[in-house]
Amino acid sequence: MKDTLENIRNLAGGIASLLLSIVGLLVITQVVFGDSAGFNVIGNLQGIVDGFVGEGASFAGVITLILLFALLQKQNAESK
Repeated sequence: MKDTLENIRNLAGGIASLLLSIVGLLVITQVVFGDSAGFNVIGNLQGIVDGFVGEGASFAGVITLILLFALLQKQNAESK
């Protein structure tokens, strides 16, 4: 039973790590290619933060940046 829980925990951690890597790659792609990238990952993340802070909050951009930085730092720490 303990092995099963450990396997599930490792699987969930691996999936989360993969998704964070994809988000980071998409953000970098959007920064490099801009509007021609065909998607707006940064805008979507800001929309999520706006849901917590309120529509049109200027502080939402800063919170989104901090969130992205924290996610990417966590990803780098796990890969070492």
